[in-house]
Amino acid sequence: MPRVLVTGASGYIARHALEGLVARGFAPVALARSIPDDLRHLADWHCVDLLDTQALRAVVAEAGATHCLHLAWDVGAGYWTSAANLDWLAASLTLLRAFAEAGGQRFVGAGTCAEYDWSALDGRPLGEDAPRRPHTLYGTAKNALRDCLHRFGAAHELSTAWGVVFHSVGPFERAGRLVPWIIAALDAGREAPCSAGTQVQDIMDVRDLGDAFAALIATPVTGAVNLGSGRGTSVADIARRTAEICGRPDLLRLGALPMRDGEPAVLVPDIRRLTHDIGFTPRHDLDDALRHAVAWWRARPESS
Repeated sequence: MPRVLVTGASGYIARHALEGLVARGFAPVALARSIPDDLRHLADWHCVDLLDTQALRAVVAEAGATHCLHLAWDVGAGYWTSAANLDWLAASLTLLRAFAEAGGQRFVGAGTCAEYDWSALDGRPLGEDAPRRPHTLYGTAKNALRDCLHRFGAAHELSTAWGVVFHSVGPFERAGRLVPWIIAALDAGREAPCSAGTQVQDIMDVRDLGDAFAALIATPVTGAVNLGSGRGTSVADIARRTAEICGRPDLLRLGALPMRDGEPAVLVPDIRRLTHDIGFTPRHDLDDALRHAVAWWRARPESS
């Protein structure tokens, strides 16, 4: 049974990848700063701070993993411009080198749609060969890691792939993001002011996103692969559907806030590599994803 290192294993995406990895015959070696009780049975857990170079090298050497799924990164408030992106880029390069030195065979990293040149979008689905010109420090750091990963892999006989993440929704999403914020406001009986929400985005259920990463690492496919549902939906429609599921559409205030500068009118991936090369098809549609998110947020102890 191949062992797979999973970084950020207790996080938003990685926790949903663990079951998919086990189902595909992997033995996960999970790296995180703490061990969630609900995931303890799925992996061999190691508490480690990836920014501690010495500790990171030690745990990678000890793990004896043939595969690595690198999902750890700081995406807390302000992450677009945070200097912590430089720390995570450095830690990721240390991980990559240590993994190769330990005899690793395949490394899959998590990218972002923010790597692409949003100013060049024309409304069509965005392919992996689209120009890359990130406009944020976060996108720049991720893009640098992608480039280093593929070049290092080619020079050291290491199979590498890059899962490009677009938008998603589901359990453990950061509370300040759109859908959790709307749920919290409406369930508290407060108005939820939003922008007009005319921008069109691809929203993937995070359960599918985690499983897509598991599917990607289980194949020999290399290079960048867009991970998404392949369906575009306006932000306004996402907000309306969330409000309807919450039972309080009367409290939603579309157009009450200005639109954010710099957001593209349409940001939807071409997912042919995901469906054809990886053989992966998302299982959950948007309404299912939103219902699951609402149920999860309402079930949290602090929500009662």
